[in-house]
Amino acid sequence: MTVSGKQLLLEAALRLTANNRNLKSLGIRELAREAGLNPNTFYRHFSDIDDLGLAAIDQLAARLRQPLRHLRREAACRAEEASHADGPELFGVSLGRGRKVCHQTVVLFFDFVADNPQAIMLGVRELQGPSAVLRKALHLMISGLATDMAEDIIELELLPKRVDPQAIEQVARLITRNLLQMSLDYINQPEQRDSIRALAEEQVVMLFTGAMVLHEAGQLKLPV
Repeated sequence: MTVSGKQLLLEAALRLTANNRNLKSLGIRELAREAGLNPNTFYRHFSDIDDLGLAAIDQLAARLRQPLRHLRREAACRAEEASHADGPELFGVSLGRGRKVCHQTVVLFFDFVADNPQAIMLGVRELQGPSAVLRKALHLMISGLATDMAEDIIELELLPKRVDPQAIEQVARLITRNLLQMSLDYINQPEQRDSIRALAEEQVVMLFTGAMVLHEAGQLKLPV
């Protein structure tokens, strides 16, 4: 299958930024040379480097968001069918069911990280990069992932219905940022991947369980 010039440029940008470079450091000629294209080809697809970065972020979000949502729902259905193994409840919510959904989601996320290390490294690096345009786009991507997570948690009743949806989304945003940061360790320390994944899973459970307990005690004070 023929790869488009646009995709060749995106893949070239990922390769060139894999070694701690940000997109702003790339030149058009350098990008075109890495992609095996004429430099003028760049402007057929992108107006500037930020435009290329936005396309890379859009690809990253599209490949991550829907699979995560689909898997969360599948995991919740399987856990519901195996209700006898759900374990203890807290405030009327099955902790075992929540753990199963969390486990499946975290596994899928880190599998994606392992399969797409360059795209993940680019995204995490540009969160602190010099381009305000890309920082904004990445914050919007994180917000989208967090909103998806919060909506699924509410719909699948993984937390008590009385917990404020805005608080759930705040915790989901914190978890999403934390997972992205942990993804760098996951990429750079392959011998530690099992423990990194297990730690991430436990942190997700602790954050949501803590939010649930604080809410019940009237002490959940997240900015909204």
